[in-house]
Amino acid sequence: MPKLTKKLVDSSLPKEKSYIVWDDEIKGFGCRILPSGHKTYVFHYTSPTTKKYSYLKIGVHGNYTVDLARDKAKKWCADIAHDIDPKEQKKAKTVKQKQSILFADFWEIFTEKYIREKHKPSTIKSNKSRIKNDILPFFGAKKIADIERQDILDFKDSLSHVKANCTKCLNLLSTAFAQAELWGYRDQGFNPCSRVTKYPDKKMERFLTALELKKLEEILAAESSSKTSPYSLAAIWMLMFTGCRLSEILTVQWDDVYLEDGYLYLKDSKVGVRTIPLNDKAKQILTSLQKQEGNPYVFCGSLPGSNLQTIDGAWKKVRVLAGIPDVRIHDLRHSFASFALKKGVDLYTVSKLLGHKNIATTTRYAHLELEHLKEATNKVAGVFG
Repeated sequence: MPKLTKKLVDSSLPKEKSYIVWDDEIKGFGCRILPSGHKTYVFHYTSPTTKKYSYLKIGVHGNYTVDLARDKAKKWCADIAHDIDPKEQKKAKTVKQKQSILFADFWEIFTEKYIREKHKPSTIKSNKSRIKNDILPFFGAKKIADIERQDILDFKDSLSHVKANCTKCLNLLSTAFAQAELWGYRDQGFNPCSRVTKYPDKKMERFLTALELKKLEEILAAESSSKTSPYSLAAIWMLMFTGCRLSEILTVQWDDVYLEDGYLYLKDSKVGVRTIPLNDKAKQILTSLQKQEGNPYVFCGSLPGSNLQTIDGAWKKVRVLAGIPDVRIHDLRHSFASFALKKGVDLYTVSKLLGHKNIATTTRYAHLELEHLKEATNKVAGVFG
């Protein structure tokens, strides 16, 4: 083969299969011609450290001149003569560049490659303020590779006055640093969040009593003749009758409703695809709702074609009238679980009804099941003399 020149590369026509036009001066230096006509300068060599055959891409013909490609190939030949593997050297340079970036710059990459792909819009929205106000101001100016466990401990101390928010920030950071390792922005096995204890998660649980439930039902029935949105009232009824999450109810569409078969089929809930069984009372609520032409949602919002965004106003009014001002919307879900367990439904079935991914999440209600079991064992005790 003659010396590789621009004229030779330009005159090398594509064939059915790719091939390489080799240079006769520098061993391993050549230009790969693809069937598409694409031409790339390459360098093939045997690694001085691993003794394995390898190659590197130099650049695309047109962007790179033959002379520039030749100079790079010469440099790599010199490296190999000094027992330096150019590919490993290139990897090390890339790692060094990655690990030199600031945390704020890495967070942009993390947001694009992970958060936007893995997190639901509601999760992104809820995390927005803690990222902007807590995480980035504290870590943003630090190099991603230089952050140590002590930095995480100092961050934790800075948020000791808002423990719940701190725990959520630490969860986000732990995931971010795990991805940083995976993507080469930090050395493997050095997640600074490891072994940093989080503040205990205080589960706020409020269960309706039978009397409170009765009063709430009376108020909801009375409000049906008021100016309160019928969709808001219906949403509250559905939360009570199904134990669903608020987001699941507010975003359900008529295409998700299978009344005759008695279930809702949600294609995208907090836990992914979910089938929710409907009892007779839930069916009655859905049957009573008026469909709006051109609106796919069951619980319609004020704008044409929109879903109900919130029921805060209706709920505040109803709970005050019912004499339960401390009860949150989410407590209706807790109460659904409570009443189910008191009626003898086992913990595993309650877990399925609530749509928990793991039954461990449902064990927070175990004490309620225990009370039911105590009643059961006392009934058995009556058999004995």
